[in-house]
Amino acid sequence: MFVAVLLLAAYLPLSRPQCLTANDDVRRISADAHQALLQAEQHFSADLLQTIGNLHPEKNVFFSPTSIFKTMLLAYFVSANHTEAAIKKSLHLPEDKDKMDMMGAYSLESYYQKLRSIQTDYELSSANRIYVSRYLPVSHCMKVLFSDEIVPANFQDNLNHVLKKINRWVATQTRDVIKGFLSDDSVTSDTELILVNAAYFKGSWKFMFYEEDTTEGTFHLSNGNSVPIPMMYQENEFRAGLDMDLRVEVLEMPYAGDDISMIVLLPLKPSPSAIPELIKLLNSQTLQRTFNKTASLTPHRITVNFPKFSIEEEIELTPILESMNVGDMFQSTADLSTLTEIPRGLSFSGAIHKAKIQVDERGTEAAAATAVISARVGVDSFTADSPFVYFLYDKLSNTVLFCGVFNSP
Repeated sequence: MFVAVLLLAAYLPLSRPQCLTANDDVRRISADAHQALLQAEQHFSADLLQTIGNLHPEKNVFFSPTSIFKTMLLAYFVSANHTEAAIKKSLHLPEDKDKMDMMGAYSLESYYQKLRSIQTDYELSSANRIYVSRYLPVSHCMKVLFSDEIVPANFQDNLNHVLKKINRWVATQTRDVIKGFLSDDSVTSDTELILVNAAYFKGSWKFMFYEEDTTEGTFHLSNGNSVPIPMMYQENEFRAGLDMDLRVEVLEMPYAGDDISMIVLLPLKPSPSAIPELIKLLNSQTLQRTFNKTASLTPHRITVNFPKFSIEEEIELTPILESMNVGDMFQSTADLSTLTEIPRGLSFSGAIHKAKIQVDERGTEAAAATAVISARVGVDSFTADSPFVYFLYDKLSNTVLFCGVFNSP
């Protein structure tokens, strides 16, 4: 029944008000455009990991590529002319697809995610908001197209109320994992437009660790020092292997339902340069190859030692996105006239992302406000006691929900 509904949705006609293109004709939602959108997200996720990872080579990193991508996709929809072109290129959206194609793909993906929220094996959600000054004349068609995303905000006269409203929304979307998302000094009365994203995942391990098997272990830092850390332990059947091109051990730990997994890349030879060198190699092609080859491995019985940890990160995305060539969307020259029908004078005041992950014996809770693997013959254990890169990978949509670099407890 689930598959039948998805196939039917792929052919629903898309009828929207006129504003995204010069000719917003009624057209069928293209499965090809949807696939292109997911591939673009994979490219953007790899770009984000490299950019953020290079900025913090020795620190823990954690963020949600899919939530940031979807929010930037909204920025693409509301922009026009040179600003639109720059954002489109930075998101790796296909040149032969216009905004109507991408709007259909965006709507279809949103529909898929709503269907998935019905299942009970895990909790997965992602939501976006664009808060726009109530004094700006938002075009009627954009209000219709993005009725769930656009929220009028009285920054000028009632800033505290707006802050509380945004923080309540983020807390609700993340099941109270992230509270107080915006501080009093993060938005001013001069703000005209701000985009916010919130993503949430909670899943139980398919093969749970037992608390009584968790012991104090030693984590070896990249600088040669060692620190204590609680290490979980179990013996079970996992997909695991070696990627000699990336020079890492690979482990897949599935969550209940088998739709989502944590994929861990552990450098074979820990060193101060091991993680930075690995991140340089993790482009969209190598990531996809690693995910595909890991999925093709036959599970075999191994022992797993994995750290129990919790990380909370807040990232000011503006300089990061600007370094990724998103154009002038944060500058006064930005053209967001698709949103307001005003050629100039409106730009995004900022983009903030906050993410938190908790990994323990039961599973993972995460929230955010992007050569050949061979079977591990002769290797019977996977011990993550040195820095590693990890992904919460959605097999159904082929996207990275969350990703991080664990450098230290």
